[in-house]
Amino acid sequence: MPAIHKHIQIEARPTGVFRFCHDMNRRPDWDERVTRAKVLTPKPIRRGTVVRMDTKPPMGDVFSWEGEFVEFHFPSSSRIEVIDVAPSSHFVDGSEKWVFQRSGDGTELSLVWEYRPRGILGRLLDLLVRRRTIRRAIGESLENLKEMIEAET
Repeated sequence: MPAIHKHIQIEARPTGVFRFCHDMNRRPDWDERVTRAKVLTPKPIRRGTVVRMDTKPPMGDVFSWEGEFVEFHFPSSSRIEVIDVAPSSHFVDGSEKWVFQRSGDGTELSLVWEYRPRGILGRLLDLLVRRRTIRRAIGESLENLKEMIEAET
């Protein structure tokens, strides 16, 4: 299963970074891949919470996927696992893991997106183009996140 690993240093405490990353109302403001995020189960977000993400991949049409928080350890880590995805998506399943580690006066944020491309053509496109464009979109998203958090602190 392909995996994209990205890291960024944010000049804010892990508790604030963790809260900001898990505010689904703000996710589309910084995440280049997400056009809308909605919590489908009662708040607060915790292990077992289900969310729906409407995404606009760098290549392709908008599609939705639903995921469940299978890990939620405030303020150090969380992992969301894809439980349902639209047939028009470029992946059939996946997971996204976030790790927040204190680093000096700030936070080292690590994100890992693991996914299984859809079909033979999807695997080929992933190798040729998609993985690179997804990696770029995640990197840009983390830069947006950093900028927004640091502007608020």
